[in-house]
Amino acid sequence: MTLGCHVYMAFTFWSPYVPMVVMGLSYSIVACALWPLVALVVPEHQLGTAYGIMQSIQNLGLALINMAAGAIVDAKGYLFLEMFFCAWLCLALMCSILLYLADAAKGGKLNMSTKQRNEMQAPKSTLTFSTEDDGNNVPYSYDGQTSIQPRSAQQLRFRYLSRVGKNQFQVPVSHRSSALAYPHLLK
Repeated sequence: MTLGCHVYMAFTFWSPYVPMVVMGLSYSIVACALWPLVALVVPEHQLGTAYGIMQSIQNLGLALINMAAGAIVDAKGYLFLEMFFCAWLCLALMCSILLYLADAAKGGKLNMSTKQRNEMQAPKSTLTFSTEDDGNNVPYSYDGQTSIQPRSAQQLRFRYLSRVGKNQFQVPVSHRSSALAYPHLLK
């Protein structure tokens, strides 16, 4: 759509309002579709880094292309500027086609519908509801296993810090069981 708008503005002398509105809508759709795809491709523990790199490259591109556009307009005029944008859009179109083909060769994970993605991510076990009173007091279970109990903030913190290493982390005196048994150690 954007390529058509740039061709329209390069080779016609009609009003540029319509192609500018269409380009604004096109770039809005690209942003809504492109940024969520990162979460499908990149592992969860690297998402922050991936989004940071993506944002940095986008900002670098915006800065450099604006400087190049100004230099092209000063040297050659607006027709060459539109041709410059058309060339970049053709390159982007080729890259998106290559991305589509590469994704299709690996199973088409990026082109799944929401229903297909939910089926792929759904757990294989089924949630059952227990109506009989068997004394376990567990109303829900997954294939006979009890559900996972949520952890407190303190348990999550200690689990994380224990993975850092025992040598680097020591449990504070106030949280040790012996300190709670002997209040005089808290002073």
